Amino acid sequence: MTDQEGSPAAFRDLFFRYYPFFYSFSQSLVHDKVSAQNLTIEALAILWTKRTDLIGDVNNRAFLYNAIRNNALAYLKHLQRMPEAGSYKPERYMDPSLPEDILREIRDYVAREI
Repeated sequence: MTDQEGSPAAFRDLFFRYYPFFYSFSQSLVHDKVSAQNLTIEALAILWTKRTDLIGDVNNRAFLYNAIRNNALAYLKHLQRMPEAGSYKPERYMDPSLPEDILREIRDYVAREI
């Protein structure tokens, strides 16, 4: 990530750079499209909030792998105990301070992909 100031353009770049690959990774872990979508969006949102602590693409990728893996494992353990729990529900969401056009663009992209 080159822009650590938190601009909407920087978030858009982050999202579209990482979402497709990490969505596939999430889906390979949980085998559920909605849960994979939520795991990926949550991890990207957390990465966005911690962007000043991480430097470079390698750290971003490592962070996303770990965040998704850890949350997916916790979710799968939860499903073993409570199979009726349904899809993964993230605790965090995308930054609501982002402009509505970017949030709409991201929602549309995710809807097309699943």
